[in-house]
Amino acid sequence: MKLLKGWKLRILTGLALASVGGQLQAQMMPGSMDPSMLGAGGGPMGPASYRIPGPPPGMAPPGMAPPGMAPPGMAPPGMAPPGMGGGPQMDPSMGMPANPNMSMDPNLPSAGYGPECYGPDGGQVCPNCGSGCGGGCGNACTDIFGRDRCGLLGAIGAKLGQCRGKLRPYGEGGIATQRWFDVYAEAMFLSRTKGAANFNTSSLGAGSGNFVLGTDQVNLNQVQGGLSLQANVQTGPGSNFEFVYFGLNKWNSSAQVTSPPPGSLFSFISNFGVTPSGGFDDTDRSLLHSLSYTSQLNNGEINFRRRWAEPYGFYQGSFLMGVRYLDLDEQIIFSARGANNNTAANNGLRFCDYTTDTQNALVGFQVGADLWYNLFPGVKLGVEGKTGIYNNRAHQITSIVANSISSLNEEVLSNQVAYVTQLSNQLYYRLNYKWAVRSSYQVIWVDGVALAAENLNSTPPSTFLPGSARTATINSDADIVLQGFTIGAEYTW
Repeated sequence: MKLLKGWKLRILTGLALASVGGQLQAQMMPGSMDPSMLGAGGGPMGPASYRIPGPPPGMAPPGMAPPGMAPPGMAPPGMAPPGMGGGPQMDPSMGMPANPNMSMDPNLPSAGYGPECYGPDGGQVCPNCGSGCGGGCGNACTDIFGRDRCGLLGAIGAKLGQCRGKLRPYGEGGIATQRWFDVYAEAMFLSRTKGAANFNTSSLGAGSGNFVLGTDQVNLNQVQGGLSLQANVQTGPGSNFEFVYFGLNKWNSSAQVTSPPPGSLFSFISNFGVTPSGGFDDTDRSLLHSLSYTSQLNNGEINFRRRWAEPYGFYQGSFLMGVRYLDLDEQIIFSARGANNNTAANNGLRFCDYTTDTQNALVGFQVGADLWYNLFPGVKLGVEGKTGIYNNRAHQITSIVANSISSLNEEVLSNQVAYVTQLSNQLYYRLNYKWAVRSSYQVIWVDGVALAAENLNSTPPSTFLPGSARTATINSDADIVLQGFTIGAEYTW
């Protein structure tokens, strides 16, 4: 029984000594010498044979940091505490910097990155803007192409990274995701420049030179909407056939001038009332002259495209070749209305409707290329160009109906060389695996076409002027420029 009581006293005594020793070491400054290293009689508790139990020399007790290191949750001297920027953070479980490239001593050289290049979570950031460096830091935050990540791109990337939900770009596959889609549909808003020189159709007064109506006044520069569709069929790694259609854009414009009775408007058909003197009953001495102009465009393509990508994935592009069909149809109508005084009873309406139609059917071979710059995963900027040589089967039809004649029809056909060049810059934003939004600005130049406004014939028909040398002609040497923006969606299955 006495032996058992002695054993219990020894246990209680040991626990008490351990508790006192732990409190003493807890009050010591980090990095203080272990009492056992003071030698016999040098420790705070007397000789080494009575040293307070504790960890081996040089090791911290449980819950304490090693000598020279801060306890968990505290930053060592010169280091920012966790959650604050300014340097590499300490991993509480390992006692090591969060980034292995950093030295334990911030004064020693690191693996190329200074302490200012690490954020609160240990990730690399730009010291100037705080956005992710990715490729490196140090004196400049640049990637392998020398692009500054502290500039506009870095700011945009940081903002996009903060987006949530469906508006955040879908970045699966990283920055080098291959450019591809199966079908595409977009709205296409284009304006059209007339391309033709002004042609005067009316003057106020015979031979006065006071021209009051011309083709410049039927302006086709308004933006008109159309549709664009594209489907891709893959034929091998990085190659595909594409089928493209755009069109349904239709431009309309009209203008008119009036004169008080008895009417003093003269037309281009009589050389503005000079040949013959006083003009014709049908087209001159009119109360009203008007112009109406219409133009419509349709385009179809079949191309073979071969894609490529540079090793680092920041740039990718493609080359294409194929056939293209472009159809441009136009119509211009000149109308004259006079007094009711042209019949035997002087009560018939004097009128004339002069209509010119032109049809351009361009068929030919084209080549092209595109280049895409991958800003961020899911966001790309691109440019594309296509050009080709075509045969234009141009067709011109003129019809005249007037009070003096029931009908006059003329027709002429020609084939000549034409050119089409199309340039665009594009923005691609991927929403998810299946859907992406694409917008572009398009410029299309078409040269070698017949425009209705340039095919008005000022020679009077023989019905108006017997013996007239009027012949049907066609002018297919004009050009037009179409430009505008598009917005649509790509779908991948």
